[in-house]
Amino acid sequence: MTFNRRLANRVFFYALVVIAVGVVVFPLIWMLGTAVKPNGQILDLRASLWPSQFEWSNIVKAWNSAPFGRWYLNSVIFAVCATIGQILTAMMAGYAFAMFDFPGKRILFYVVLGGLMVPFTVIIVPVVQILATFHWLNTYQGLIVPNIAFALGTFLFRQFFFGAPPELGEAARIDGASEWRIFYKVYSPLARPVIAALGIIAFLTNWNNFLFPLIVVNTTSMNVVSTGLSVFQTQFSTNYDLITSAALIAIVPILLVAIVAQRQIVEGISLGAVQ
Repeated sequence: MTFNRRLANRVFFYALVVIAVGVVVFPLIWMLGTAVKPNGQILDLRASLWPSQFEWSNIVKAWNSAPFGRWYLNSVIFAVCATIGQILTAMMAGYAFAMFDFPGKRILFYVVLGGLMVPFTVIIVPVVQILATFHWLNTYQGLIVPNIAFALGTFLFRQFFFGAPPELGEAARIDGASEWRIFYKVYSPLARPVIAALGIIAFLTNWNNFLFPLIVVNTTSMNVVSTGLSVFQTQFSTNYDLITSAALIAIVPILLVAIVAQRQIVEGISLGAVQ
């Protein structure tokens, strides 16, 4: 009886896993199939999910129909610089909240956590007004600077540094090391798994950011990949074959990053959350 129950539980578990994987993978399969279909088959409701004939030229047409090289460069600059800023600010803030006592520490930490609960759409108008005041609209700094705050990263780094051995810092202080040197040379190397995981998550989030670049950028040359896809949709028509091909081009980097770095993501978040 016990064996049958274990077998049933295992079968149920794997069935749930298969369903979850199917839910995640199906949109990718649909997008790949749509990207290489003729436009007529895409609009035909009787057509099968997989194309009867492959139009690989759709991908070449999509690439040639828009300045993808420039958009990729803009996305890389935005995602990399914003990610570096987020990791640096989150690590320093998390270290301060974990290692130091100062007036209003708990209140400030609750304010940081509140940033996780406030939708970005609530604050986007004042953010854009501030950027307009500094003449930062349609610039790299306008894209990057408002995104360097990272409330989730601050929380996870705080939890990690809470579990770090305080003896290391005390020994460094006895040797005459400054607080900055202790942070940079002693504790930062210990946080490499968390840095790797949060860096990957931040990069993927910034690469996929659509709303903020859509509002801040108003020229084609400053578009990032996520907003540039809108050029394939006009007021009166939509090139579904080209837009899905362009979307396929846009997600290739993040798919590669997610597949290669999935272990670092899980390990880093677990390490930061359980300390």
